[in-house]
Amino acid sequence: MAAAALSTLPPGASSHAVLARGASILSSQQIAQRLLLPQGARRARRARNANASGVAAPMSAVLTSAAVAEAEGEAPAAEGPQAQVRKGRGKSGGRQRVQRRKGGDGGDPEGEEAAGMRTNKLAWLADEGVMLDSERTLTRINRTIARCSSVREALAVVEEMKAKGLNAANEGTYQALITVCRRQRQGERALLVYAAMRQAGIAPGMLTFNTLVSCCHQAQRFDDAFRLKADMEAQGLKPDVVTYTSLMALVVKTGPYRGRSSPSQRFDRAMELYKEMVQRGVQPDAITFNTLMFAAAQAKLPGKVLEVYGMMVAGGVPPNQITFGILLEAVGSGGRLTAALQVFNEMRAAGIPPTTSTYNYLIDACATAAKPDAVRAWSLFSEMEGAENVRPNAETFNLLITACTKAGDHEGALRAFDMMRSRGFTRAVTTSTFNKLIHSAAAAPSASTETAFQLYSQMRAEGHRPDVVTLGTLVGACGKDGDVARALALRQELEGEGVVANAAVFHALMGVQGRAGLWEGAVGTLREMQGRAKEWEKTHGDGTAYAWGRQNPLAPTLPAFTVLFDACFGCEGADAAVKALVERGGRLTLTPALAAAVAVYREAADSGTFSHFSLADPYRCDVRGSTRPIATVALLSLLLHIASTATTASAAPAAATTAPAAAAAAAASDDASSAHAAATAAAAAGASADDSLVRDLVIVTGMSRAKNQPIGEAPRGRFPKLFVSVERTLQAVGLKGKSMRALTMQALSVDGKDLALWLKKDAASIFPELSK
Repeated sequence: MAAAALSTLPPGASSHAVLARGASILSSQQIAQRLLLPQGARRARRARNANASGVAAPMSAVLTSAAVAEAEGEAPAAEGPQAQVRKGRGKSGGRQRVQRRKGGDGGDPEGEEAAGMRTNKLAWLADEGVMLDSERTLTRINRTIARCSSVREALAVVEEMKAKGLNAANEGTYQALITVCRRQRQGERALLVYAAMRQAGIAPGMLTFNTLVSCCHQAQRFDDAFRLKADMEAQGLKPDVVTYTSLMALVVKTGPYRGRSSPSQRFDRAMELYKEMVQRGVQPDAITFNTLMFAAAQAKLPGKVLEVYGMMVAGGVPPNQITFGILLEAVGSGGRLTAALQVFNEMRAAGIPPTTSTYNYLIDACATAAKPDAVRAWSLFSEMEGAENVRPNAETFNLLITACTKAGDHEGALRAFDMMRSRGFTRAVTTSTFNKLIHSAAAAPSASTETAFQLYSQMRAEGHRPDVVTLGTLVGACGKDGDVARALALRQELEGEGVVANAAVFHALMGVQGRAGLWEGAVGTLREMQGRAKEWEKTHGDGTAYAWGRQNPLAPTLPAFTVLFDACFGCEGADAAVKALVERGGRLTLTPALAAAVAVYREAADSGTFSHFSLADPYRCDVRGSTRPIATVALLSLLLHIASTATTASAAPAAATTAPAAAAAAAASDDASSAHAAATAAAAAGASADDSLVRDLVIVTGMSRAKNQPIGEAPRGRFPKLFVSVERTLQAVGLKGKSMRALTMQALSVDGKDLALWLKKDAASIFPELSK
């Protein structure tokens, strides 16, 4: 039975599809049933006869010449020379194999293959004094098998072993074959050898089980690995640190796709294995803790990474370079520069010499920090060059360019670029490198738009093709001068070369149009973006496009609306425009640009993009999580809705109340003063009706202002920018917001009486459309 299993090893990827149907390790008989069907009828009949005998196959029968052929991807000979020619032509060297197969005397094709696969690795068996039946001889043969460079060669040695008269095998023989499978990254075939080993009645030892678990890790056979652990325990073997660590590595590194668990779930599963091994008295080693820290880093949990490191130190396990590499990458990539420097000092205190990767992680932390620090990055680079056996590489200079770009140090970015080229890393210069330089020129106050385009010309001259990041960066650079024509011309040029604008390009283009005062163009760009999004929906929104979490990449989101609303407020943006208006004592008026912003906001709210307030109850507005321009437009939309609703609701009762009063006044006197008195009485009656409809307005802007502040304690520190922005917007329209003292939330309130008075006196001047 095991003979049939190993004689039909699949030629590569096809075995994955066949074996993946079974969640457990298949028995030899099941392997034969699943894998023999596509083969010739003669081999299937021979396998069925072998299975029917019920006798465990000896090693010489298990490892046939057909297994030797198919281990390297060769199919067994089919019935007739036509099929042989068809199969032989499809592969490298196929014609030579067909010639060899035809050159026989018409005998068994498998015998012909065996004749061409004999080796002389066991020629020493013929030496004088060698005892064929001794354990020492078999051990030496097993070592020879384990040293083979391929599964084909290993099985050929077994054929030679059989030809020399040795027809016995022990655990070491199977272990040697499994070792070769692992070296060749053929985990499925290692499981087939294990099935044959079990069928032959040979019990695997700890080393064999651990090697098999490692093979499952290579082949990502999750269920098989844990079934091997169960087999090990059923056999009376206690899993050791190698077993548990290999299982953790399998759990952690299994790809997060097609129903696989998330990184955080994989970290939790690895921690369960860690707790189990500790409860069983198995002492974890450095590799165990490194695997756990890697899992936490993959899950973006730097706190857990540090926690596992604390467990490692508490357990008396000395850390190594890999340990600190994982620590630095985890805390540094998240911009935690202070924590990364503390880890670096810990590394030096532990006596672990830094490497190039160590300094690269630290420079990356300088780049990703909340406040990028180019000065610190250059200081680390200088220290790196003075360190022993540490040399900068291409990644070092790319990270330096990134740090300088984000810190606004354009000269530093150019300096790093020049050093990169002078040190011989010219081949590492890519389109991405130039994109960073262009971005630094666009963002730095000392550089100009022309500098960015000069770098773009240099990039093209050196043969680097621009991409969508190049397009977005250069369009953004045009915003310095408000050069809309140049931005549009560049977009047309690159789209003609196949560079299609993405959401970032649309955002940059709206920003340029806003700085140029062309709010109509910005609205048109948003409409174009929405049209592209609808086209994407038609192409990809077939029900399967979102199966794996895909989202429409062109659907306008918060950044798009933020840029648009800034454009509608003018070249300075919403926040600066409102602040300037309040400082000079002016009043905000709903201009055509702001009316367009409010219309876009309402349209987005109707589609579910925004839900800051309810039309049914507009006296509470929650702008938490919004940007300041969006919060400003949301508040304008809210106030316009309240004014429109109050005006409509009061129109009918006001008319009913004021009509008799006006008639009486007209009857009492015909002069103009009496008519004016009648109109005043009517307005007063209308105002009283409005007062009965208006309530206090509450605007929520955020949560408690200070972290870890006890509930009920008076707020500390400065008000957040969003709170200040909402307060200024209220002042700009003539309303006074008062800070509300709540337990956990930040909020402003406008008194209902003040709001009713504002509706009567100022609303019409703020919103001219109310008087139409």
